[in-house]
Amino acid sequence: MIALTHFIFDFALDPVLDKIQFYRFRTTITDFTNKRRVVENVSTRDVELVYLGKIRDLFYFDVFTSKVTLTSNQSIQNERLLKEDIYAFGDILLGVNDKGEIKKIKNLKEMQQRWAETKAELRKDHVGFEFEDFLSDITEVLEDEEKTVYFLKTNAMFGLYFHGLFGKNDVQKMPIKRKSILLDLDDTEITEEIWIDKRGPQVSIGAQKSDDANKKIISNNVEIQGYQGTLTYGDENQLIESNLKIETEHKNIKYSVIWVG
Repeated sequence: MIALTHFIFDFALDPVLDKIQFYRFRTTITDFTNKRRVVENVSTRDVELVYLGKIRDLFYFDVFTSKVTLTSNQSIQNERLLKEDIYAFGDILLGVNDKGEIKKIKNLKEMQQRWAETKAELRKDHVGFEFEDFLSDITEVLEDEEKTVYFLKTNAMFGLYFHGLFGKNDVQKMPIKRKSILLDLDDTEITEEIWIDKRGPQVSIGAQKSDDANKKIISNNVEIQGYQGTLTYGDENQLIESNLKIETEHKNIKYSVIWVG
């Protein structure tokens, strides 16, 4: 008989103290709504992550966005505002549990103050209801730590790095199933199915499908035609690369994170 411990491996969160890790986070959205005019928008963030140490049960990381680049095959409207949206969450002190899941924002007051100063500057050059709605959306998130944590955990932000999948894993209980909200697809909810291969380690991500002959991905809103991702790790559980591709009838979204040094 094989001992049960043979099937359990520890995929541990074990970051290196005070070492700057450089990553590139990218979101590519391709819109096929107009077949004659396919639109592709790309948002790229150069991010520096530093593990600062552990206090009680939380690992603390400084997450600093040093550069934001927006590109498109069409003209970009309100580029400055789009960048300021990202920079509002550009210098964060995160508390993360041992599963790698964001639990606390240590410097939320400072983030709120920076955003208040940014709003004052933006109002010198912008007016209108749409502009004020834009400001209000960001303010509403930053006023509430729970909403800020929720936003930062999405794939569009840091969900492919702080993914909450570390810990002891039983290979006999794969796949791991968990709910996921797709922010860029009208908050559509699906159930992710996740396999962790200890030989990499590598994480494979899919979505739960129906039991009928059609085998469609189960969702509560937008019909999802494809959902596939991987997280690849190197020595000392260093994230090397992660990606997630979502396909619908009119839109493809690809999130990626790559270690650049």
